[in-house]
Amino acid sequence: MIKLIGFKIFGHSLFENNTHFTLQTSGQITQKSKNRIIQFNNVLTLNRVIGIVGINATGKSTLMEIFDGLNQLYLLDKSVDQTPLNDRLRSKDDQITINAYLATDTNDSYVVKTTFKNVPIPDGIDDGSNKEWIISDETVYHRKSKSVTKKDFFKIPESSNDKNTLTKVIDRKALSQDQKKLLSKKDSVFRAVGDLGRISTVSSTVSLTNRNKIISFMDNTPKELLDYLDNSIDDLIYEKDDAGKTVGYTLKFKGSDDIIHATSFDELSNYLSSGTIKGITLFHEFLVALRMGSTLMVDEIELHINRQIVKDFIGFFANPKININNATLVYSSHYIELTDDLTRGDEEYILTRKGQTKLTRLNDARIRTELKHSEIFQNNTLSGTAPNYSAYLKLISAVKNHNHKFNSLKGATTKNTGVAVKND
Repeated sequence: MIKLIGFKIFGHSLFENNTHFTLQTSGQITQKSKNRIIQFNNVLTLNRVIGIVGINATGKSTLMEIFDGLNQLYLLDKSVDQTPLNDRLRSKDDQITINAYLATDTNDSYVVKTTFKNVPIPDGIDDGSNKEWIISDETVYHRKSKSVTKKDFFKIPESSNDKNTLTKVIDRKALSQDQKKLLSKKDSVFRAVGDLGRISTVSSTVSLTNRNKIISFMDNTPKELLDYLDNSIDDLIYEKDDAGKTVGYTLKFKGSDDIIHATSFDELSNYLSSGTIKGITLFHEFLVALRMGSTLMVDEIELHINRQIVKDFIGFFANPKININNATLVYSSHYIELTDDLTRGDEEYILTRKGQTKLTRLNDARIRTELKHSEIFQNNTLSGTAPNYSAYLKLISAVKNHNHKFNSLKGATTKNTGVAVKND
């Protein structure tokens, strides 16, 4: 099995150069925390759960979408414009370089160094945008070893004198003209590596973050889940056509003989709370990821749903007796208290932004270990995890001035004409 482990990015307008995001553990593995990690192969250990926190507009969603997009590009043979990369790559210089790190459970390590360029769309095929992202340069490195150290597992040569590094196996520039004709400028050369075995998938809910869309089970929602989310529901059954597509819903509440039939999700939402709908959807995604052993990216995991339910769902991944297929959950949240359950420092990434976003792994931050993770964030210990206080004071002043002005206008208008001013 091959799996995308992480990436480094250079030239992105949002992130600092050399921003590194990875599923790989970086802290010491103790007897107490060993159940929270995955022994992927002889060398690599991965986290079961990773939390990403940061104030608004620091790039939490973008980080996850880049990871998902790279997986689609390299392992699912999709073109750049068929992946989330097309919307998430942004650069002032129209050029971004990414080092992607991939590994197999049989001790293969791969590094794919890809340079993306934003170039004018050729005349005649403009779809309304002025530019498109293509791959201008790409190199694939490989090594198979079960005795290399963790720090050297993805090491690529920086000079001819470098030792114990991966070997260059594909160079896009060295391809023949015939080979280049067969390869689209939006496709990765990594597909030429050959049979890589089973692919560890990446699933993402980022596109659903602002939509509460139900995802159907095969026939009916497990009763255990309904009782956990809303014990007033007796049954929720999905009506399928011959192709397996959901064409209707049957809902029954306990203590009632009425059976509610709905032909669309909008009708169903009249009877179920947004929290119940989100819980069903989220549980479905979790169950699929746990069954497949995949990497699940969940953006703003707390939306519409009770905090304890979220904590319990996250616990499925952290528990090796449940997570027997070694899936990894990566979530972002504004419920900072959720991170208090992350017992390893390398399970949490904190994003701070001053011009560009800096990504810090908690165990690399060199801060007081007796503090709760949530306290580190809320106390602004890393500087940039709390909204700007001076901006907040200016906002207070602006609201005061607005209210005084409104009251003055309201009073003057009422006095002179007897007509109240409209609220602007």
